[in-house]
Amino acid sequence: MKIIKYFFFLALGTLLMAADCSNKDSEFYNDVFATTPGLIALETQSTYSVNDILWINSNNFSRNIQESNQTHPLDVFETTGGAQSFNFSYLLEKKVSADVWTEFPLGNDLIPDKGMAEETELFTTASCIYNPVTAAYEFRYGLKLSQPGEYRLSFGYNSTNANSVELRSDSVGNNLFLNINSLMSGLDGSGYYNFNVSE
Repeated sequence: MKIIKYFFFLALGTLLMAADCSNKDSEFYNDVFATTPGLIALETQSTYSVNDILWINSNNFSRNIQESNQTHPLDVFETTGGAQSFNFSYLLEKKVSADVWTEFPLGNDLIPDKGMAEETELFTTASCIYNPVTAAYEFRYGLKLSQPGEYRLSFGYNSTNANSVELRSDSVGNNLFLNINSLMSGLDGSGYYNFNVSE
C-alpha cells in the first residue's frame, strides 16, 4: 500500500509540474519587448583632438516612450513596476594595425555627469537612472580622448543588433523586465561610430 501511495504522489507531482511549465522563455523570465528609436545619442563633433570628450547621453528617454506602430505612449516606469534604471553596454576600441582593433581602457577617462557607468574587462556597463523630478531615465557620461589614433565605438557587444542600443530594465521582484531596442543614428552598417583623434 505504501508503494502505491508513493507512486500516486510522484505521478501527481509530475503532472502538476508539467501543467505549470511553459516552453516560452519570455513567460519564464517575465520579459517583454518594445522598440523606440533615439533613446541613446552621441554628442558628436566634426573633429576630435586629444583631451576632447565624446559624450553619450539619454536626453530623449522619458518614462513615456513612443513605440513603433502604437498610437499611445508606453509608461515604462509603470510597466516595470517602478524600475529605477535601464541598463545598456558599450565598447570603445582603438585600431592597432590593419583590421586589428583592441579594447581601449578608459579608467579615469570615464567622465560622469548623470547616471552610472562601470568599466569591466570586456565593455562598459551603463545605467540610465530614473529621476522623478524630470520623469526621465537620465544618463550622460563622457569618454575623454587621451591618445591620438583611430577609434570606433559600438553598442552591440552583447547585443544581436548592429545599429541599435538594447536597454533592459533593472526590475525587481515579480515585475516585468522591459527590453527596449532603440535605433541609434550615426552608426555605420556594422554598428560602429568611427572617428579619429589628432594631437
